[in-house]
Amino acid sequence: MKQKKRSSGENSKTMLIVITAMFSAVIAVATAFIKIPSPFGYNHAGDSMVYLAASILPAPYGIICASIGGAVSDLISGYPQWAVATALIKALNAVPFIICKSALKNSRFKNKIISPPNLLMLIPTTIVTVFGYFTATGLMYSWEAAFVELAVWWVQPATGAVIFILAGAGLDAVKFKQKILSYL
Repeated sequence: MKQKKRSSGENSKTMLIVITAMFSAVIAVATAFIKIPSPFGYNHAGDSMVYLAASILPAPYGIICASIGGAVSDLISGYPQWAVATALIKALNAVPFIICKSALKNSRFKNKIISPPNLLMLIPTTIVTVFGYFTATGLMYSWEAAFVELAVWWVQPATGAVIFILAGAGLDAVKFKQKILSYL
């Protein structure tokens, strides 16, 4: 039987789907299993992987893997009640980076993960995390509980930001984004 030769467009689409699935898995594992102790319990490395994926992948793939990875982490960690809220919040976490990447597509920063504009995107994504989980907690449990937890919710995205900066700088040093994008 003759095999039909795939076009380069089909190959790059397949590669994009594969890379999106891999980033989804990395986000799920980093969120569910890489725990960093803090005075407030623990934080996870998952947010940093959301930021990385959204800084590298084109829309809507960066948004999709953030959503899927976050929701899967809740499911495998024993918090299924949070999966829908997390899927929405993590999708929204990716949006600032996707918008920034689109705005930078013709700039000197287009092949960088860590750049001044991308670092600024840590501010809106932190706001999304804090107010997203505040709202979800208020709706799922009580507004009193949401207000009590509000004071410490900034620690998780701050932890993610530090890991993102360190990992992104390392990946930039080996031109990771350029290598990934060369497959697409």
